[in-house]
Amino acid sequence: MSNTRWIKIAAAVVGFCLAMAATSEGRIRRSELVDPHKDYTQRGFQLYLGFGAQDYEIEDSDYGDLDQLDDGAAIFFGASIGLDRGVALFIEGTGSEHPTPLGDVVFGTGMIGIKYAPNSGYRHQWQPYGKFALGGVFLYEDESPYKVRDRYDDDNGYAGPAVGIALGIDHFISRRAALFGEVGLTTGQFDKRIIDDEEYELLDDVDLTSGRIQFGLRFRL
Repeated sequence: MSNTRWIKIAAAVVGFCLAMAATSEGRIRRSELVDPHKDYTQRGFQLYLGFGAQDYEIEDSDYGDLDQLDDGAAIFFGASIGLDRGVALFIEGTGSEHPTPLGDVVFGTGMIGIKYAPNSGYRHQWQPYGKFALGGVFLYEDESPYKVRDRYDDDNGYAGPAVGIALGIDHFISRRAALFGEVGLTTGQFDKRIIDDEEYELLDDVDLTSGRIQFGLRFRL
């Protein structure tokens, strides 16, 4: 894994710890009378959209022509449903475009998981959170000048399972809207190749890791 990605993850962990410390005084005042107009929680159905950067690294020399470590501009979107004050289930996806020796490729993830914000509640506009998710990763050769790779002229892509973790913080600007920042790490593998909508199992799985930084807006319906 590249040093740059470890620096990003370390910065996220430090920021998460500092944010938890900053909100500790607010947690002591939980005995105050709850004003529903100032109750910032993870409850309800939420939609969110974000933008940022995403990279990936393929850990197999046989697929080195598809590997790249530079950040690509990324879009991040999802939805969640709150189970309790600080617990929510979510479904989300990311997508980013990257240059490689074979031309541009699109890399993305689709995940389902759980989110936990330990200090969610009354007057806590700043809410650090953690996330854990399962899902899949995909890579698609987009507008490649080498479409004849391996003698195939059709659309070419790879897909497989993945697991992801993330740390972030919500800043509620109202009861229904929050700005967020998030750093995530995903590990997975390509176990199938997709050629013109037909799936083929790979003889050997191809391991990969991905890191991302996202900023966006979360809105509760």
